[in-house]
Amino acid sequence: MRRILHVKLTDWAVRTLVVLTFFAYFVAPNRWMFPLLLVCFGAVGVWALLYPEGVLGWAKTAHPSLDVNDSSIWWVPRLVGAFFIFFVLVLALASRGS
Repeated sequence: MRRILHVKLTDWAVRTLVVLTFFAYFVAPNRWMFPLLLVCFGAVGVWALLYPEGVLGWAKTAHPSLDVNDSSIWWVPRLVGAFFIFFVLVLALASRGS
């Protein structure tokens, strides 16, 4: 029961961050957008690694037959999350060098 609560709270926090990042794109100064996008991608990556059923819950809206509790498919969101974190690290290191 406690894990379900953590997944739902984290899901709402990540959704809020993604929506705020989207709207900030239109109103925030350009110098804030790159760090904000890195934080957003990093948060989604960590979330996908820790709570793969949350990412699968997003995918379930498009594919209702998807079973989010099937741990045999959790490697897919974890792979995507690892790619996001790798992407953020590479971009952060590259931007420091320039």
